[in-house]
Amino acid sequence: MQTIKSKRAVGLAIRYVVLLIFAVIFLFPVVELILKAFMTDEDIASGALFPSVFTVAAFPKAIDSGYFWWLKNTLIIGVINMVGITLSSSLCAYGFAKLKFKGRELVFSIVIATLMLPSICMQIPLYKLYFGMGWTNTWLPLIIPGFCGGGAINIFLMRQYMKGIPDSVCEAAKVDGANKFLIYLVIVMPMCLPIAGYVMLMSFLGCWNDFMTPLLYINEQSLYNLSLGLYYRYVNNAGSIPPANVQMAAATVMLLPCIILFFFFQKVLINGVSVGAVKG
Repeated sequence: MQTIKSKRAVGLAIRYVVLLIFAVIFLFPVVELILKAFMTDEDIASGALFPSVFTVAAFPKAIDSGYFWWLKNTLIIGVINMVGITLSSSLCAYGFAKLKFKGRELVFSIVIATLMLPSICMQIPLYKLYFGMGWTNTWLPLIIPGFCGGGAINIFLMRQYMKGIPDSVCEAAKVDGANKFLIYLVIVMPMCLPIAGYVMLMSFLGCWNDFMTPLLYINEQSLYNLSLGLYYRYVNNAGSIPPANVQMAAATVMLLPCIILFFFFQKVLINGVSVGAVKG
C-alpha cells in the first residue's frame, strides 16, 4: 500500500514539474514584455533581462492622444461584435437545436464543415466582395460579418448547450401560447447564460486582438484599431522608432484588459466550454 502511494506521489510530482516547465516557457515572453516596459533607456540599450530601477517613464511616451483614439475604435468594434456574434450565433443554434425542419442535420453539417476551410483561403474572395460593395476603408467588414451567423464554432457551442435544455420546457411554453421567438428570448436564452457569456467574452477578445482584418480593409489612420495603430507606429514606421521600453509599455497597456477580463471571468471562460460539452 505504501509503495502504491509513493508511486502516485512520484507520478504527481513529475506531472507538476512538467507543467511548471511549460508554464515558464509560455509565460516568459509575457513577463519579459512587462519587465521591459518598466526599464530605463540604459537598461534597454544594455540588453538587460531585469530592470536595474523600475520606472514608469515609458508609459507617458507610449500613451498619447493617438493611442486613446485607437483604443476607442477598438472598444466600439469589440462591443458591437460581442453583441452581434452572440445574438446571431444563438439564433442559428436555436434553429438547429430546437426547431425541426427538413435538412436540418445536413445544413448543420455544412456549417461545421466550414471549420475545415483555412481563413487565408477566404481572404481574397472576401476582399473582392467587400471592395465591390464599397466597404473597404470602413468598419463594415469588421462589424457586419458578426451579425451573419457568428461563426461555426460559436454556433456549435451554443447548439450543444441548447440541446441539453429539455424539449418539454419549450413545448409547455408553446402550449401556453408563446411563439418560437418568444420561447427563444424568454426561456432558452436565460438558460444559456453560461455559454452566451463565454461567446461574448471570446468575441470581444478576438476583436481586441484582431490585426489581419483591419490590415486588409482599413487604410485611414483615424479608423485604425489598437493592434493596427501600434503596428504602423512601432513596426512599419519610416520615421524614428521609439525604444523597446516605450513599445513594451504600449503593449502592456493593451494587454491589461485581457488580463482583467480573464481574472474576473475565468469561471465563465472555463465553465462555458465544459458545461456546454456536458450538455451536448
